[in-house]
Amino acid sequence: MPYIQCDIRKGRSAQQKAALRDAVTRAVQETIGSPLEYIFVVIREAEGKHYIEGGVPNPDWTPNENPEWSNHNA
Repeated sequence: MPYIQCDIRKGRSAQQKAALRDAVTRAVQETIGSPLEYIFVVIREAEGKHYIEGGVPNPDWTPNENPEWSNHNA
């Protein structure tokens, strides 16, 4: 049974989290052929201050953050 854990900063919408859930589930099913009913996805959210880089806490995620990848998009 694949168990996939996604840790993200708080701030994403329910639709974004559903899209993440669906995409991860689909990727696992297509990649290793696991039946959908055996794929277990957990999305854990934490406040940005709990994601610390170089001793500096991150802010919570906001929709108007730069869409380009940065260390602050986790």
